[in-house]
Amino acid sequence: MVFFTEQYKHMLWHDEQGKPFLLLKYAEVFEYSDTVLGLHCWSKKMLAVLRFEGLILFEMATDDPLYILRVDRAHLARLISLGAFKKRPDINGAWLKGKEKLLAHKILTYRFKLNSTNQKKENDHELHQTMDTKIQEARKS
Repeated sequence: MVFFTEQYKHMLWHDEQGKPFLLLKYAEVFEYSDTVLGLHCWSKKMLAVLRFEGLILFEMATDDPLYILRVDRAHLARLISLGAFKKRPDINGAWLKGKEKLLAHKILTYRFKLNSTNQKKENDHELHQTMDTKIQEARKS
């Protein structure tokens, strides 16, 4: 996972399953494969820019105002330059709540370790511990 570095920490989030993604002003960027990034784009203007620059490998429209795209991983810096936040959006803010509704998943602050050689194993282990703790607390009440 190349793009999960300190450099992008302010854009890094995860969903309920612990899957990390970068959140930009116009899209959610996630790892589709080792060489391809997936995008859920909600901006027609940015979609037009990506089309014009020839960055899109695959494109699919949805019934929602959302486009599903695939982009080569080499273009990550360009994607970020088109819509990076200068500071993290408010976790309780209306903008994030609107994106949760549009993307149909929770947007949670990324709390796992970065730049670890065993990153996936550590993240999975930490996520399972958190879930186990919540289950035990629910059983007690």
